Amino acid sequence: MGRVFDFAKRRIAGYIVFWILVLLFLGIFYRNDPPAQAGALFILVIAFIGSLLYTRRLKRKQRARRETRDAALRMQQAQAVQPPQRTPPPPRQPIEQMPGR
Repeated sequence: MGRVFDFAKRRIAGYIVFWILVLLFLGIFYRNDPPAQAGALFILVIAFIGSLLYTRRLKRKQRARRETRDAALRMQQAQAVQPPQRTPPPPRQPIEQMPGR
């Protein structure tokens, strides 16, 4: 649950900062110019698409990190589960036979 919550917090904070910057940009450059407001709508659409692409990139990087960590953990567990190497038994001493039999 911790991984999901951390990612969700970063994503929400990123969205808030990103959209504040976009709206600030639009407020400064397209204040009261009606023809330019259509351009502002275009910029909002581009910003939304960029936001979605950034989120996908974050998720992809996080998934790659998680898979790498899980693979390393599986390898470590597999090495711990392997049975110890068997050593061959010591060689036996030859049995002396009694003469005449």
